[in-house]
Amino acid sequence: MSTLVWLLPGIAVAAVLLLAASRLWPSPFARGLLALERRACGFASRHRRVGEIDWHYLEGGRGEVLVLLHGFNADAHHFARLGRLLRNRFRILAPDLPGFGQTRYPGELAFDVDAQAQRVLNWLDALGIERFCLGGNSMGGYVAAAVARLAPERVTALWLLAPGGLQEAPYAELFQEVAAGRHNPLVVRDQADFERLVDMCFVRRPWMPRPIRAHLAERAAAGCERALNIFAALRFESPPLERFAGEIPTPTLILWGENDRVLHPEGRELLCSLMPQCQTRSMESTGHLPMLERPRACAGAWQQFFTDLPSSQRHPGERSL
Repeated sequence: MSTLVWLLPGIAVAAVLLLAASRLWPSPFARGLLALERRACGFASRHRRVGEIDWHYLEGGRGEVLVLLHGFNADAHHFARLGRLLRNRFRILAPDLPGFGQTRYPGELAFDVDAQAQRVLNWLDALGIERFCLGGNSMGGYVAAAVARLAPERVTALWLLAPGGLQEAPYAELFQEVAAGRHNPLVVRDQADFERLVDMCFVRRPWMPRPIRAHLAERAAAGCERALNIFAALRFESPPLERFAGEIPTPTLILWGENDRVLHPEGRELLCSLMPQCQTRSMESTGHLPMLERPRACAGAWQQFFTDLPSSQRHPGERSL
């Protein structure tokens, strides 16, 4: 009993100090929380300089190499929870793509999809990775497809989670706003923009501590002008995914949330009709970031696809999760 009497005030003081730290120093506090999540999911934060680019990436797990590429205004942490479920079978490498996250470079870069894809290959060369599985969400899916086109002999299997780059699919809600000339919700100017974008990406918004939300919103707002340039390069200076999807011989799993408000779910069937070897999966009650909203279902779909790879090449098809 006496121990409890001393323990409870200590816990209360620690809670007050943590709350004060989260208010006074939100960004350092948020980075600390992200570091704790990385460790809990079995990932280490690493850096590798390739030319003038200082790449930041997460690495964890063991087995077949699986490279995962994040979407627009995101970073490698989008794959931490998914990676925790796959790390016993795959060695996972998830970079912050140049222009986002903690990857740094001097001067200016070209941000068309082929330029980003070539940079990913250069980074993998520097790590000594020759053969790998490759996945990507949204913009990262577009870049992953471009990597598979540039180096098909290196990509064992391809995993596209609501990939960007399709121009013939119907516009979902977000791109309807862009087409109407209103502010692009992907380009975050302040906390309100960030909260609105998060709401558009999920059916059931995962809990996120307030300091992390504030930190991510601040980081995105600081890169607002760069984000506009990257978006323009991807949309107007890059070949549509439809133009080169048929050149990708890699066995591919396409996974899409049925309630995606960012990229229209009909893109799933359009893309699969163009690719020589693909299967599709639709995810019920799921938005644009299935690896965050339903990581267990995502991991299960990929593991099954990879396990049954020879069979799936002979019998492409679709089923709901």
